[in-house]
Amino acid sequence: MIRTLFLLALIVTPILTQNYSIIWISTLSMIYSSFVLSWLLMEKKSGWTSFAHSIPFGLSAYFLAINPTLIFFVPIISTFIFLIVSTLDRVKFVFVTFVLTVLVWLSSFYIVIVKDGSIIGGEEGFSVVSFGIFGSYVFASILLISSYVFVRVLDKSSIGLKMSAMRDDEDAAKAIGINVTKYKAINFAISSVIASIAGVCYATFFGHVSPDVFSIEVSLFPFIATFIAGKDWISAIIGSYVIVIVSRIFSGFIPEFHLLLYSLILILSPKLRVIWNAKS
Repeated sequence: MIRTLFLLALIVTPILTQNYSIIWISTLSMIYSSFVLSWLLMEKKSGWTSFAHSIPFGLSAYFLAINPTLIFFVPIISTFIFLIVSTLDRVKFVFVTFVLTVLVWLSSFYIVIVKDGSIIGGEEGFSVVSFGIFGSYVFASILLISSYVFVRVLDKSSIGLKMSAMRDDEDAAKAIGINVTKYKAINFAISSVIASIAGVCYATFFGHVSPDVFSIEVSLFPFIATFIAGKDWISAIIGSYVIVIVSRIFSGFIPEFHLLLYSLILILSPKLRVIWNAKS
């Protein structure tokens, strides 16, 4: 209850200030928080650490600009990719998803369409209809609350418990009658759906989408956020807020400060992993 109230306060307080900058930062933080929850659902409940969550995030944003009806295929495509790669072991899964992210990111610079006789896209990206700051704030708020409540309920449900058993030992889970492929697919699908909606929210917030949505920075964001604050559901949200706020504050003094922050966290990550594992 306390954590839920804290989340509601985190969401409601910015709008009460009626400060544009605070609302803007809060909206972006909520979008990334939902994105991180989608990643953490896969990592925490199935045991598969993905560096390719920028794919459903970015594809949904791009499809919104090119052909919105294609958005519905994003979770299917992403789930299929994750299932295929998960036939490897979990260490190779991390490496292959990272490679896929790099390949998709590089390929996105060559995505172009012809519109009204002009070629658009490429490095410049595409324009999309913007919801405006307050429309995006409402969209991001609903998405974050829905995602948080859903993953909390799923965590305690029978499906969530079977996912946890699958995470701990797939062979043992199979031995007691759990259909590992089925629950892995469910996990990957739900994770992809949330990430896809977050991508749509991101695109309508900025009113523009470019290859940046597929970047390594976006792929690493969930990993960095959970290392900063831990792998509890609410902690992941706090970590997302910390990255966005700190990056925003220091970007005026140090351009691309978030890259420096990412580098420091990655260097410290072995030590931080020991700390979080000890706490859990």
